[in-house]
Amino acid sequence: MSRRKQRFMGEPFREPNKHKYSGEPMKQNSFEEPIPMPKEQKDASRSLDKKQKDTRSSSDKKQKGASRSSDKKQKDTSRSSDKKQKEKKRKDDGHSVDKSYEDTINSSDGKQKDTSRSLNNEQNIEVSIIIPSYNRYPLNLFSLYALENQTFPLSKMEVIFIDDASTDETEKQLKNYKPPYHFKYIRNMQNLGRAKVRNLGIQSSRGKILIFLDAEMISEPDFVKNHYDFHQSNQNAILSGVMHSKNILSCIFPETSKTTLTTLNTKNNPTVSKVLKNYPQSIHSPYPLLNKTDISNQSYKDLTVKTNGWFNVITQNFGEELKGFQFPWMAFLTGNVSFTRELINNSGMFDEDFIKYGYEDWELGYRLYKKGAKFFVKDNLVTYHQDHPIGESKWKEAIENYNLFITKHPDVEVLILGLELARMTDLLTMNKMVQEYNQLVKSGTFPSFQTKFISILEAIALLLRVDIRHFNVLGACGFGKTQKKELEKDIKALEKLKNYPALTTFLNKIINS
Repeated sequence: MSRRKQRFMGEPFREPNKHKYSGEPMKQNSFEEPIPMPKEQKDASRSLDKKQKDTRSSSDKKQKGASRSSDKKQKDTSRSSDKKQKEKKRKDDGHSVDKSYEDTINSSDGKQKDTSRSLNNEQNIEVSIIIPSYNRYPLNLFSLYALENQTFPLSKMEVIFIDDASTDETEKQLKNYKPPYHFKYIRNMQNLGRAKVRNLGIQSSRGKILIFLDAEMISEPDFVKNHYDFHQSNQNAILSGVMHSKNILSCIFPETSKTTLTTLNTKNNPTVSKVLKNYPQSIHSPYPLLNKTDISNQSYKDLTVKTNGWFNVITQNFGEELKGFQFPWMAFLTGNVSFTRELINNSGMFDEDFIKYGYEDWELGYRLYKKGAKFFVKDNLVTYHQDHPIGESKWKEAIENYNLFITKHPDVEVLILGLELARMTDLLTMNKMVQEYNQLVKSGTFPSFQTKFISILEAIALLLRVDIRHFNVLGACGFGKTQKKELEKDIKALEKLKNYPALTTFLNKIINS
């Protein structure tokens, strides 16, 4: 399969297989396609502050006499009072708005356009659905249509839709969208990137429960209700639905292959079958196979295409509570995940050091995990990922962010991800290796072996930055003959114990590479 055709549900695209190891690659992050690296953002509030200072300076020079001075004091007092009242109102609503976000939204340099439409003055918002979007029209419109059909009270939910400087029809078609739920459309004039745009969504939301949803995800009618109900009886929990997602073809793109079209089963949907027959082969723009009615009657399910099954490895082996899974934070995939506002307030938001593609969601998930959050994957949160063309390879960006990840968290659970990226082993073997390593650490034995194992993982991560081939890893570690003999001796001793088969088998491969 060429890199262009890889179905990359958030995984980093890989370079061609140039090494001797093999194994099914798992995917990283969520279904959402990578977005361009953002340009440098200027401090939006700086411009506003300067204008305000200039205005005040000019006003001070013009003001003369006691009466004008008195008027100014009265206005200042009034403004101060209004500001305090607004701040109190925000606190009464049960949330706070970060000042930097407020400055950005209100600044006069036009970095964002904020169009909010509320059903009424009711402030009892229970659920906020945050949807970042970059060049996803008309798929994003189908996703919004699906949210109109939720069984959860629409007056108690809001959708924060963030258009991250799309260049397609998104702004034209959605800026005046009027759904039956509270809707806030935010248009970024410059692309902020994955971490920043998600933080913007959190900061502009009001709900007690936050749901992240990819722009191309169609949800079933009980989607919001099931997320909400779960958090009513589960504290300190992360709920993920991406691992049970399915793929559908809702729109034909110029890049869509003929092979994909032949896999569609339209026998049960004569309307779609007719639309497909009328498809002009020479079209140069997206050709929708669905309309709003197809979303409400759920006939979109007839357009299911083959779904990549890497998620099945996790759900089938570890269940919905991920028992025994050493990487539960992998479930933190922003294509379909929810948590409470209180939880994110205690842990911090997405790390904006992750500017390029990849790992910004797993990094936050890992922080939540370290703080004691529990992760669950449920099959009653099914969403339908709308297939779309994949952009250029983000391999180098993903590797850079992986190295940033291990710099921030140099733990064995994070370092070992490099083995999968290099395709040196599979997820289940990695899981066993972490279990065995933790067992070894707990026993307090073989400290030299433990140190060497970590050095090997660090070397593999370093090699990923220059070449996916991983030969002579021990040489990359700086191991001489003495260290190699010590490692071989430890491996033989561990093999006799018969408690560490995954570790010893892997390290024997490294020695022989």
